Amino acid sequence: MLRRVGDWHPSQSGQSQGLSLDAERFEARWNGQLLDLTPVEFRLLATLAQRPGRLYSRAQLLDAIYVDDRVVSDRTVDSHIKNLRRKITAVMPDTDPIEAVYGLGYKFVLP
Repeated sequence: MLRRVGDWHPSQSGQSQGLSLDAERFEARWNGQLLDLTPVEFRLLATLAQRPGRLYSRAQLLDAIYVDDRVVSDRTVDSHIKNLRRKITAVMPDTDPIEAVYGLGYKFVLP
């Protein structure tokens, strides 16, 4: 519980270069096109996009996306990232705003 110190809270909304997030509706849009995200994928994208360029470890992302106390593998983040990338490229081909840093984690980069 003490590690759960994320900066993003569900009441916040934000926009970042083509990405708009509506936390009240759990909706994300990329250049106006709706991304069909699960709540976990939405929290993951919101966490990454709130501070573009910041590197998040898998453990930090797990703490941010799972608000309950379930126990999951840190590799679960990789599956969510894969799904998130697939959904973003479905609406914006040739766009991958999520950068993997080998051995460290992930960060959101502005296209």
